[in-house]
Amino acid sequence: MKKTLTLLLLITTISYSQILEPVKWTTEAKKISDTEYDLIINATIEKNYHLYSQNVPDDGPLPTIFIFEKSNNYELIGSTTEEKGHTIYDPVFKLKIKYFDTKTTFKQRIKLNNKNRFKIIGEIEFMTCNDSNCVPGYGDIEFEI
Repeated sequence: MKKTLTLLLLITTISYSQILEPVKWTTEAKKISDTEYDLIINATIEKNYHLYSQNVPDDGPLPTIFIFEKSNNYELIGSTTEEKGHTIYDPVFKLKIKYFDTKTTFKQRIKLNNKNRFKIIGEIEFMTCNDSNCVPGYGDIEFEI
């Protein structure tokens, strides 16, 4: 029994130590005017992995999605923008798909509805792949203005 418990704990520890996180996210806010800011979301992508665009064809991989918590403190202006990236024919999905490698930046403009200090909270849903596997992911993002 003791050997079984030790083996189970060892397997659990090894499993947790091998959790893949091929994308690291950082955020910042850039003041555009007294009432407008750009929320800047940077993705640093591990070598040999790629992150998919927000706009991928149906039957393709999961797109990158930004969900901002609703608040009376601000409103979104337009949609989240992304860099040019690379568009290739993907033999796995048999589609032309846009992706990013190494690093990329997404931007969301907001308009402030008051001058009080507040936090903007959101979530990122995404998928990243290399030549042998894909890793779906999500994470909380937080800005303070």
